Amino acid sequence: MIQQILVPTDGSENSLTAADYAIHIAQLFHASIRGLFVKDVKILTGPLIHDIGTSIGGAVPYGTFNQTIRGVLESQADAALNLVEGKCAKAGIPFSREIREGVVSREIVKSAESCDLVAMGRMGTHAEWRDVFLGTTVEFVVRQTHRPVLITPSEFRSFKRTLIAYDGSSYADKALRSGAEIAKAMKLPVTVVCVSDKKDDALEKLTRARTFLESYQLTVETITKGGYDHAGGILEVCNDETDLLVMGAYGHSRIQEMILGSTTVRVMRATSCPILLCR
Repeated sequence: MIQQILVPTDGSENSLTAADYAIHIAQLFHASIRGLFVKDVKILTGPLIHDIGTSIGGAVPYGTFNQTIRGVLESQADAALNLVEGKCAKAGIPFSREIREGVVSREIVKSAESCDLVAMGRMGTHAEWRDVFLGTTVEFVVRQTHRPVLITPSEFRSFKRTLIAYDGSSYADKALRSGAEIAKAMKLPVTVVCVSDKKDDALEKLTRARTFLESYQLTVETITKGGYDHAGGILEVCNDETDLLVMGAYGHSRIQEMILGSTTVRVMRATSCPILLCR
């Protein structure tokens, strides 16, 4: 059951879209939203500030310059959280705010410990660096937290069809449960896809998934995709009609991911729909 949703925000349009998705889910589960702004310690104490402070001949002491940056970040925090609070107030959703200081991804993980779901925009204020930095904060949060993480696209659209990628792993079981709860609350049909080079194994897993989902009184369709390319098989099924993709995150070992590539990252890069990741 979802009772509190964490929305990390930097004031960007993408983080505000994440807030829209969080509000949509909060309305269904009668949940509250906690807005989080993290003052990035790398900005406050990183070498860039030191270089700036010393390069101007000491005219602006490091401490003074640091205090100025801190004041700017505090203003940004208030502005970003006010935007999310305004959306929640308009929708009648209880809202609380939290400001932390530290490494952004680590502070999000810490804050998520007391929440049931994290809703994050796929790209933040540095969207122009997507090809270089996609996954740095998002990937760390998904790898480190045991809370479901909803990665949202740039524009909001209501959920109409749910696709669950299922491989029988423990992470996939968590994804199946989370997907079932959301689909039941929204009265959505569910499609389950299993990608495997062994057809009998895939059918056994899909039967297990169908039985579980039907216990939630859901309409279920199952699809088998052959082969070893899990990401490719999922993406073949995930099309423009998919409004929510649910899957277990980082189910392979780090060595397998280095050799074969991460299914999670490949799917995140290639699809534009919201993705609910569970581990």
